[in-house]
Amino acid sequence: MTKGKVREQQVPMEVVYPMNIPPDYVFIRTDLWYKIYSSLTYAVFALFLGVGFFNIVCRHRIEGKKNLKSLKKKGFITVANHCHIFDTVLTGLALRPRSAWYASVQRNFEAPYYRKMFRMLKGFPIPDGLFGIKQIIKPVSEAVNDGKIVHFFPEAELWHLYQGIDYFQRGAFYLAHHANCPVLPMVHLFKPRTFFGKQISKNILTIKTVIGEPIYPSNPITKQGDSVDLKSVQKMADTAKEWMKHEMEKYHGKL
Repeated sequence: MTKGKVREQQVPMEVVYPMNIPPDYVFIRTDLWYKIYSSLTYAVFALFLGVGFFNIVCRHRIEGKKNLKSLKKKGFITVANHCHIFDTVLTGLALRPRSAWYASVQRNFEAPYYRKMFRMLKGFPIPDGLFGIKQIIKPVSEAVNDGKIVHFFPEAELWHLYQGIDYFQRGAFYLAHHANCPVLPMVHLFKPRTFFGKQISKNILTIKTVIGEPIYPSNPITKQGDSVDLKSVQKMADTAKEWMKHEMEKYHGKL
């Protein structure tokens, strides 16, 4: 995958309800009513998908929880490979008892049914266009500085059950420089479950989520008006990407 090229989304979202994001759009909602119904929705997904399917059927294991200890009660950004239709649930299970807000491409909020589900599960859109990432600098920075977790999928496009890392966007790491916070990488790893040597189903898996060590900006913004050090951003992105690739190769026996 060449730099600057994003792979085609394997699970495309049909744009039915085009949205124009106004200047006063609330990306990360924290009002009481939203907290109530998003918490209830999240609890349902965590119970049926998290416990019922991922933990029991897929034997989901989480490794590296110790790397969350230094970030207890602090705000930060997380990143993971975009590899499962419900990888937000896998991410949420890894972060519990805390929860995160999830950034997603705008077209996911323009699709029928999914747009409401994403929003109810603490999702917010990354506006389309060249300057889309700049529109979320302030809300993401404020959320992180208020002790919240914000999650990004640097690959942008969902490729269901894919176990590789291709194009890796730098937006999450750019935002980490503005928020002066670490990025915590994690990677979701899959292997098919078998019964007497035969694969049961492509969706019945053994799942392992590995949480890496926090990656800090080497040259963050410390005062308003300063420009972002793009070399520092690239270094963070490369570190996270190479760690993910290494964990995948180790898990699948390719080292």
